[in-house]
Amino acid sequence: MNNKRFFSFGCSFSSWYWPTWNDYIGVNFKEYYNFGQGGADNKFIQYKFLKANEKYKFTKDDYVVVMFSSFNRMSFINKKGEIETPGDLDRENIESSSITANYNFETAIYDSFTAIKSVQTILESIGVKYDLLQSLPHDFMIYELPHIGKIAKRELESCLELFTYPVLDDWRYENFDVKNDRICWKDEMVFDSHPTIEHHLDFVKEFFPQFITEKSMEFYNLQKKEFTTESSEIQGKIYNKIKNKFFKEEKIISNFYE
Repeated sequence: MNNKRFFSFGCSFSSWYWPTWNDYIGVNFKEYYNFGQGGADNKFIQYKFLKANEKYKFTKDDYVVVMFSSFNRMSFINKKGEIETPGDLDRENIESSSITANYNFETAIYDSFTAIKSVQTILESIGVKYDLLQSLPHDFMIYELPHIGKIAKRELESCLELFTYPVLDDWRYENFDVKNDRICWKDEMVFDSHPTIEHHLDFVKEFFPQFITEKSMEFYNLQKKEFTTESSEIQGKIYNKIKNKFFKEEKIISNFYE
């Protein structure tokens, strides 16, 4: 690959208990940095992006892919001084929580617009090779969108125009029998709602085929062979162990299981 470093950002669709789309891309680089975090809203994704750029100084030789999440999420700093990323919000928990008492979907669109446009502007100004993706629909978990004012509607449309690839979650529902093709953790007997290891691989095959190499397939096959549904904790440790061994000659920085 011409680019030496690969940086990826996102929510749990970019960092989970098994390989995600960015791993299959990342194996092809000498340096791979994954800043995905479960429950992340777009403001938090922007924050991690800014911190990464501050530390690693993006250049024209880098490749950056940011997978933004749905617009109805928020992050906040708790009483311990830590950033919390609680994930998707709906009308019920917005109205019941003191933290979200003044939060609404128009504000979420405002936050996402600021985050997405800022990230794009910075990438364009540096001249970095980049792609912008979506893990979930902008209105995920909102079954009946409330009236959206002129400003929010305009900014929502301007954000959605930036995404040229299908939403990952929509794409997998269109291409797989998700109800019968999902992980069930045996220890708790609960289904995992995230795209499977195969879903992520096939997404890269369709939209980023240049990264499907012998190395990426070797990584997939190793992970598939050792995969277990015994528990998410055990599977996470297996994923991390194989990942660290596989990347022994490369530099990999990951927020998850470190």
